[in-house]
Amino acid sequence: MEIGKKDIAWNFIGTIMRVASGVILMPLVLVQLSKADVGLWNIYIQLGGLALLLDFGFMNSFGRNITYIFSGVKELKPEGYASADYTDKTISYDLLKSVINAMRRYYGIIALVFFGLFLLVSPLYLSKILIGYTGDKSTIWISWFIYGFLVAYQLYTYYYSSLLSGRGMIKKLQQIIVVGQMCRILTSLLFLFLGFGIVALVIGQLVSDVVNRALCYMAFYDKDLRQHLKNAVVTPVANVMKIMTPNAIKIGITTLGWFLTTKIVILVAPLLSITLPTVGSYGTTLQMINLIMSLGTLWFATFYPKMTLYRVNDKESDLKRVYIKSQLAMFFVFIVCGAGLVLIGPVFLKLIGSKTQLLSSMMIIIMLFFALLESNYGIANSFILSGNEVPYMKSAIITGIFSSTLLLVLLKFTTLSTWAMILAPGIAASLYLYWKWPLVAAKKLALHPIDYYKVAIQTIKELK
Repeated sequence: MEIGKKDIAWNFIGTIMRVASGVILMPLVLVQLSKADVGLWNIYIQLGGLALLLDFGFMNSFGRNITYIFSGVKELKPEGYASADYTDKTISYDLLKSVINAMRRYYGIIALVFFGLFLLVSPLYLSKILIGYTGDKSTIWISWFIYGFLVAYQLYTYYYSSLLSGRGMIKKLQQIIVVGQMCRILTSLLFLFLGFGIVALVIGQLVSDVVNRALCYMAFYDKDLRQHLKNAVVTPVANVMKIMTPNAIKIGITTLGWFLTTKIVILVAPLLSITLPTVGSYGTTLQMINLIMSLGTLWFATFYPKMTLYRVNDKESDLKRVYIKSQLAMFFVFIVCGAGLVLIGPVFLKLIGSKTQLLSSMMIIIMLFFALLESNYGIANSFILSGNEVPYMKSAIITGIFSSTLLLVLLKFTTLSTWAMILAPGIAASLYLYWKWPLVAAKKLALHPIDYYKVAIQTIKELK
């Protein structure tokens, strides 16, 4: 598994296209859509995040084990990992086919479960948040159900991209992402200009995902791999799931805690007197900050498959180097892009005549601070997870429950309003989660201040 400069370059382009496609569309969306419709679109986005909870951590478990297999591991374990044999780097196609079969079965089931729950809950939830909405409600209902079908399709094909990244095909995956996002941009722009409103955004996302998944499938199943898999002996799905389940459940509970801490705000706020226009401003600001977070963790995301390979081959110095570079890149991006968002973002939206504005500068700064802590925590967690261990499950779910409770209390019994949406998750996570696990990761890697200095100097020399 080789990851070089071309992989980094394409990962950068892919990340820009994946996240910035929303930013490219945003000016037109903010000009054409009402404040209420922008708020609704942010709710749609969070619905997709809510659906991923049904994965319950299995994608991380599946994807990590795919990487182990392509790294030469011949045995998978419920916890920990078997080190690869330096003298035998052949791939166990029996093991690979068994894991793929289990992935296909599992995601088919959860896609059906989601769509059933979606049809059951939608009449109650959407009716509630549309109270007082003055736009065309029939259009919203149509777009809502199209989006529900889209999310079910996303779940069914959720594992395709992890097959490519697990195989080390980073450049190919990012090229596919670029094509998919270009399809999203062009399709969304076309239907926005035709006056389809929020439906245009849904159709654009649907076209993008169909193209993306089709290309991922064709890229992974090349002629050579198909032949190997054709002759492979499959382990029963139940046996594979026994290996995947222990850590997957821990990751699932951790993900639930993360969702309760960072994502539930937009879904709950409209039910507790926060208006759709306010949700629109909060959500638009959050999308900008999520772009910064994605750029900030770009280095780490690119080299994460390599990090897993370093772990199974006991290359501690390489692990340390990648981890430190990831943190340095994150801090640099947050400083530069965060300053740009605070100083230029509001001015730009006014210039284009946006109907929806960003939150105040002070609110943006506080959100950026909490986002930086969250990104650093995410890097630490992913490093710990690369060793196939999940020690942070309890703290994550406790934090999520506390954050949701604090949010409800602040929205119900104070006049903090938007400030409650910002402070509740940030304060809850900062009490323990955001400092504990980065500290654990630092201890595992035996990090010292001098290590950061050495890596920084080395990185500067490499850039010259």
